[in-house]
Amino acid sequence: MSKNICIGLTGSMGNGKSAVAQIFAELGIKVIDADKLAHKVLNEDILVKSEVLKILPNAYNPDGTANRKAIAKEVFADKCKLDLLEKIIHPAIEKIWQSEVTKHNLLVVEVPLLYEKRLENKFDLCISVYCSDELRRKRLIQRGMTPQEISERDAFQISSNQKAQLADIVLFNESSIEFLKMQAIKILSRLT
Repeated sequence: MSKNICIGLTGSMGNGKSAVAQIFAELGIKVIDADKLAHKVLNEDILVKSEVLKILPNAYNPDGTANRKAIAKEVFADKCKLDLLEKIIHPAIEKIWQSEVTKHNLLVVEVPLLYEKRLENKFDLCISVYCSDELRRKRLIQRGMTPQEISERDAFQISSNQKAQLADIVLFNESSIEFLKMQAIKILSRLT
C-alpha cells in the first residue's frame, strides 16, 4: 500500500457492524469505534462537558461521568438537542481518529451514522454491513430493546437498504460468522 487507507464501517443497529469490526481487529487491523470515542470525549474532554451541560443539564452523574441513558432519552426525543450534541462532540471525535490514520497503513472506523451525518467523504472506502430488517429487529429484541425503542432510534437512521446502496462494499450478515469473516478476508486481500 502506498498510502494509509481509512475505511468507514457502517450499517444499521443490529446488522453486525461490531461483529465485522471484531473480525477486522482479529485480522490485525486497527479498528476505532466512533461510539466509544463519543463516550470518551463526553467523559474526559472538559470543553465538551461544559458545552454539553448547557444543552443537557442532566447529562452527567454526580461523579462527573456521562449519564448515557439520560442523554439518549433526551436526544432521541428531541432532534434539535441531538443536532446540538453532535455539533459539540463530532469535531472532537473526528480529531482523534484523523490522528490515528497517520499511524496505521489501514484503519477501520466504525461509524453507525456515517451516511446520515454525511461523513462518507472523510473515508477512502465505505463498507456497509447488511441483513434483513426482520433479522435485525430480532437481534435487537434479543439484546433487550423494545420494539418502540427500535422504532425511535430507526427514525434517526436511513434504512439498511439505503446504506447498502450508498456503500462501496456491502458485507452480508444473514448467515454464519464464518461467512462474514470470509467476506472480510476477501476485502483485506484486495487492499493489502
